[in-house]
Amino acid sequence: MTAHSLRLVDRELPYQLERSSRRRSIGLKITAHGLTVILPARAPLKEAERAIESKLKWILAKLATPMIAPTALAVGSSVLWLGQAKFVQRCAGRTRLDEEVLYVAEQTPLPATLTRFYQRSAKPYFLQRLAYWSEGMGLQPRQLFLSSAKGRWGSCTALGDIRLNWRLMQAPPQVIDYVVIHELAHLQELNHSPRFWAIVASACPDWKTHRLWLKQNGAKLFAW
Repeated sequence: MTAHSLRLVDRELPYQLERSSRRRSIGLKITAHGLTVILPARAPLKEAERAIESKLKWILAKLATPMIAPTALAVGSSVLWLGQAKFVQRCAGRTRLDEEVLYVAEQTPLPATLTRFYQRSAKPYFLQRLAYWSEGMGLQPRQLFLSSAKGRWGSCTALGDIRLNWRLMQAPPQVIDYVVIHELAHLQELNHSPRFWAIVASACPDWKTHRLWLKQNGAKLFAW
């Protein structure tokens, strides 16, 4: 890997160049360390510059977005549960939540065990919130599924199936309710038209505040 830079109108754009004998096309990768261009072994350097110029808007937007490194889960670290910080500790019994501590069973890998615990807790919680808001809004979904989609909190199909991301269990209850309301509104308007947002606003007047919370904190919910 070698260091290079591309002269733009108003700045120099540094990047790392990596060559790969296995690649037939050019790859662009952005990490906390910056931009890396992966070039086929025999491709000229100009091809890397052309690739950067063709994706320049996307590259600059990604570089301007703060990169959050994955959280190293360990005993004593904290995780979010319904918007509140809970400290991770080991215990002899089953994984459980108790006041300010999330006890994790001994001799089990933390990330996998916590993921299963959140997923196991998410389904009944989401079903309860869906039942509550379905009655209030007069909109009934067909089925609920858990989702693990990256960066997507929920979805609704034309058949009436709703998917909610289990990682929402880290968000405050009112934020979860906003996502539930959002997806229920899609049962009536499968779009983001003014009529759709009017349905959301009628059930959740502060929806803009909750959507902003997800935009500002969403990356943290994917950090482990």
